[in-house]
Amino acid sequence: MDDKWKTLAGAMRAEIEAIPRAMLQDDAARGAVLSLLYQAVAQMGLTPVLYWKPPRSTREKIDLVGVDSGGEVPEVKIAFAVDPLVELAKVKAMEWVECPDKIVVTYSPRQDKVSQSTFFLTPALEHINLFD
Repeated sequence: MDDKWKTLAGAMRAEIEAIPRAMLQDDAARGAVLSLLYQAVAQMGLTPVLYWKPPRSTREKIDLVGVDSGGEVPEVKIAFAVDPLVELAKVKAMEWVECPDKIVVTYSPRQDKVSQSTFFLTPALEHINLFD
């Protein structure tokens, strides 16, 4: 994991761990992570856009993109896919986006499953495993 993401990864993990155990579900954890990422993208000076579907993508939406809307045409600068494991459909959707930073965030405590799912990752994607 790149050093620039370590602090953010720690904050995301702490956010998930703050959810009461009896209430911890995938959607709750995913929502907590996306909420933090949304704030981080806004602090980068970009416009956060949730669940954006790339024009040429046929199925999946990208969970969060950071857009530089200052130019004539809005430009995606960063894209995030957030799931317990690396999902092939999300990896395929990320391929349709041209931007410098494409990040897949996984948050499953099952390291064996996360490790197996990283098979789908490509060199263009950076992987942040919150329970690494």
